[in-house]
Amino acid sequence: MIHKQNELHLYLKEIIKNAHDKLDHQPILLQLLGDVSIDEYANALAALHGVYEAVEKNIMIFLANQPDLFDYQSRIKILALENDLKDLAKPPFISNIEFPTPKNVAELVGMIYVLEGSTMGGQFLSRKIGNKYPMRFFSGYGDNTAQKWQEFWVFANSVCSVEQYEDIGKMAILLFGLIESHLQDTTQNV
Repeated sequence: MIHKQNELHLYLKEIIKNAHDKLDHQPILLQLLGDVSIDEYANALAALHGVYEAVEKNIMIFLANQPDLFDYQSRIKILALENDLKDLAKPPFISNIEFPTPKNVAELVGMIYVLEGSTMGGQFLSRKIGNKYPMRFFSGYGDNTAQKWQEFWVFANSVCSVEQYEDIGKMAILLFGLIESHLQDTTQNV
Protein backbone atom coordinates (compact mmCIF):
# COMPACT_ATOMS: atom_id res chain seq x y z
CA MET A 1 0.00 0.00 0.00
CA ILE A 2 1.37 3.41 -1.00
CA HIS A 3 1.34 5.98 1.78
CA LYS A 4 -1.23 8.67 0.85
CA GLN A 5 1.36 11.43 0.90
CA ASN A 6 3.32 9.69 -1.89
CA GLU A 7 0.34 8.60 -4.03
CA LEU A 8 0.05 11.79 -6.05
CA HIS A 9 3.80 12.08 -6.52
CA LEU A 10 4.11 8.50 -7.77
CA TYR A 11 1.06 8.90 -10.00
CA LEU A 12 2.46 12.04 -11.62
CA LYS A 13 5.95 10.59 -12.08
CA GLU A 14 4.45 7.70 -14.01
CA ILE A 15 1.90 9.60 -16.09
CA ILE A 16 4.25 12.43 -17.17
CA LYS A 17 7.25 10.20 -17.87
CA ASN A 18 7.06 10.37 -21.69
CA ALA A 19 6.28 14.09 -21.82
CA HIS A 20 9.11 14.81 -19.38
CA ASP A 21 11.58 12.70 -21.37
CA LYS A 22 10.65 14.47 -24.62
CA LEU A 23 11.23 17.85 -23.01
CA ASP A 24 14.53 16.76 -21.46
CA HIS A 25 15.75 15.76 -24.93
CA GLN A 26 15.21 19.18 -26.46
CA PRO A 27 18.61 20.21 -27.88
CA ILE A 28 18.60 23.58 -26.08
CA LEU A 29 18.29 21.76 -22.75
CA LEU A 30 20.46 18.76 -23.59
CA GLN A 31 23.45 21.00 -24.26
CA LEU A 32 23.34 22.11 -20.62
CA LEU A 33 24.45 18.63 -19.63
CA GLY A 34 27.70 18.85 -21.59
CA ASP A 35 30.52 21.35 -21.55
CA VAL A 36 28.15 24.24 -22.20
CA SER A 37 29.51 27.45 -23.71
CA ILE A 38 28.40 30.85 -22.46
CA ASP A 39 26.39 31.37 -25.68
CA GLU A 40 24.62 28.00 -25.31
CA TYR A 41 23.88 28.76 -21.67
CA ALA A 42 22.54 32.24 -22.50
CA ASN A 43 20.39 30.80 -25.31
CA ALA A 44 18.85 28.24 -22.95
CA LEU A 45 17.94 30.95 -20.45
CA ALA A 46 16.62 33.21 -23.23
CA ALA A 47 14.38 30.35 -24.41
CA LEU A 48 13.13 29.51 -20.91
CA HIS A 49 12.24 33.14 -20.20
CA GLY A 50 8.96 33.05 -22.13
CA VAL A 51 7.85 29.94 -20.26
CA TYR A 52 8.42 31.38 -16.80
CA GLU A 53 7.13 34.82 -17.69
CA ALA A 54 3.80 33.43 -18.95
CA VAL A 55 3.26 30.49 -16.59
CA GLU A 56 4.16 32.34 -13.41
CA LYS A 57 1.96 35.27 -14.45
CA ASN A 58 -0.93 32.86 -15.05
CA ILE A 59 -0.40 31.12 -11.70
CA MET A 60 -0.50 34.51 -9.96
CA ILE A 61 -3.68 35.46 -11.87
CA PHE A 62 -5.38 32.34 -10.53
CA LEU A 63 -4.08 32.90 -7.00
CA ALA A 64 -5.21 36.54 -6.99
CA ASN A 65 -8.74 35.19 -6.50
CA GLN A 66 -7.59 32.88 -3.68
CA PRO A 67 -4.61 34.66 -2.09
CA ASP A 68 -4.46 32.40 0.98
CA LEU A 69 -4.46 29.16 -1.01
CA PHE A 70 -0.72 28.95 -1.72
CA ASP A 71 2.27 31.29 -1.42
CA TYR A 72 3.68 31.23 -4.93
CA GLN A 73 4.96 34.81 -4.63
CA SER A 74 7.98 33.56 -2.65
CA ARG A 75 8.69 31.03 -5.42
CA ILE A 76 8.69 33.34 -8.45
CA LYS A 77 11.74 32.59 -10.59
CA ILE A 78 11.31 35.03 -13.49
CA LEU A 79 13.22 37.79 -11.68
CA ALA A 80 16.25 35.53 -11.14
CA LEU A 81 16.06 34.46 -14.79
CA GLU A 82 15.88 38.08 -15.96
CA ASN A 83 18.85 39.04 -13.77
CA ASP A 84 20.92 36.19 -15.23
CA LEU A 85 19.98 37.29 -18.76
CA LYS A 86 20.91 40.88 -17.91
CA ASP A 87 24.33 39.74 -16.63
CA LEU A 88 24.79 37.79 -19.87
CA ALA A 89 23.59 40.77 -21.98
CA LYS A 90 21.12 38.39 -23.65
CA PRO A 91 17.56 39.40 -24.58
CA PRO A 92 14.82 36.80 -24.09
CA PHE A 93 13.58 34.85 -27.10
CA ILE A 94 10.04 35.62 -28.24
CA SER A 95 7.46 32.92 -28.93
CA ASN A 96 3.82 32.86 -29.94
CA ILE A 97 2.95 29.85 -27.77
CA GLU A 98 0.00 30.55 -25.47
CA PHE A 99 0.18 29.15 -21.95
CA PRO A 100 -3.08 28.52 -20.05
CA THR A 101 -4.26 30.04 -16.81
CA PRO A 102 -5.36 27.33 -14.38
CA LYS A 103 -9.14 27.02 -14.10
CA ASN A 104 -9.18 25.07 -10.83
CA VAL A 105 -6.94 23.85 -8.03
CA ALA A 106 -6.07 20.61 -9.83
CA GLU A 107 -4.75 22.54 -12.85
CA LEU A 108 -2.86 24.88 -10.51
CA VAL A 109 -1.16 21.91 -8.84
CA GLY A 110 -0.28 20.44 -12.24
CA MET A 111 1.35 23.69 -13.35
CA ILE A 112 3.24 24.26 -10.11
CA TYR A 113 4.41 20.64 -10.18
CA VAL A 114 6.13 21.19 -13.53
CA LEU A 115 7.85 24.41 -12.43
CA GLU A 116 8.86 23.13 -9.00
CA GLY A 117 10.15 19.90 -10.54
CA SER A 118 12.32 21.92 -12.90
CA THR A 119 13.64 23.83 -9.89
CA MET A 120 14.78 20.52 -8.43
CA GLY A 121 16.47 19.71 -11.76
CA GLY A 122 18.06 23.15 -11.74
CA GLN A 123 19.92 22.16 -8.58
CA PHE A 124 21.75 19.48 -10.56
CA LEU A 125 22.71 22.01 -13.25
CA SER A 126 23.76 24.55 -10.64
CA ARG A 127 26.19 22.05 -9.09
CA LYS A 128 27.42 20.88 -12.52
CA ILE A 129 28.04 24.32 -13.98
CA GLY A 130 29.15 25.89 -10.70
CA ASN A 131 30.20 29.53 -10.74
CA LYS A 132 31.10 29.50 -14.42
CA TYR A 133 28.04 31.60 -15.42
CA PRO A 134 25.33 33.63 -13.64
CA MET A 135 23.34 31.02 -11.75
CA ARG A 136 20.49 32.74 -9.88
CA PHE A 137 17.78 30.95 -11.88
CA PHE A 138 19.14 27.41 -11.67
CA SER A 139 20.07 27.88 -8.00
CA GLY A 140 16.35 27.83 -7.22
CA TYR A 141 15.84 28.42 -3.52
CA GLY A 142 19.43 27.56 -2.65
CA ASP A 143 19.67 25.50 0.51
CA ASN A 144 15.88 25.67 0.90
CA THR A 145 15.06 23.98 -2.44
CA ALA A 146 14.38 20.51 -1.00
CA GLN A 147 12.28 22.04 1.78
CA LYS A 148 10.24 24.06 -0.73
CA TRP A 149 9.70 20.86 -2.78
CA GLN A 150 8.34 19.11 0.32
CA GLU A 151 6.13 22.11 1.15
CA PHE A 152 4.67 21.90 -2.36
CA TRP A 153 3.77 18.24 -1.79
CA VAL A 154 2.14 19.02 1.56
CA PHE A 155 0.04 21.67 -0.21
CA ALA A 156 -0.81 19.43 -3.20
CA ASN A 157 -1.87 16.53 -0.98
CA SER A 158 -3.94 18.80 1.26
CA VAL A 159 -5.99 20.36 -1.55
CA CYS A 160 -6.37 17.50 -4.05
CA SER A 161 -8.31 14.29 -3.82
CA VAL A 162 -7.60 11.11 -5.75
CA GLU A 163 -10.45 12.06 -8.08
CA GLN A 164 -8.43 15.12 -9.16
CA TYR A 165 -5.22 13.24 -10.00
CA GLU A 166 -6.18 12.80 -13.64
CA ASP A 167 -6.79 16.54 -14.08
CA ILE A 168 -3.49 17.35 -12.39
CA GLY A 169 -1.72 14.93 -14.73
CA LYS A 170 -3.45 16.32 -17.82
CA MET A 171 -2.31 19.86 -16.99
CA ALA A 172 1.25 18.72 -16.28
CA ILE A 173 1.40 16.83 -19.60
CA LEU A 174 -0.12 19.80 -21.44
CA LEU A 175 2.41 22.16 -19.89
CA PHE A 176 5.35 19.89 -20.75
CA GLY A 177 4.12 19.79 -24.35
CA LEU A 178 3.68 23.56 -24.53
CA ILE A 179 7.16 24.12 -23.10
CA GLU A 180 8.57 21.72 -25.68
CA SER A 181 6.75 23.60 -28.47
CA HIS A 182 7.95 26.92 -27.06
CA LEU A 183 11.57 25.74 -27.01
CA GLN A 184 11.30 24.45 -30.59
CA ASP A 185 9.65 27.69 -31.70
CA THR A 186 12.19 29.99 -30.05
CA THR A 187 15.34 28.06 -30.90
CA GLN A 188 14.78 26.92 -34.47
CA ASN A 189 17.16 29.62 -35.76
CA VAL A 190 19.75 29.42 -32.98
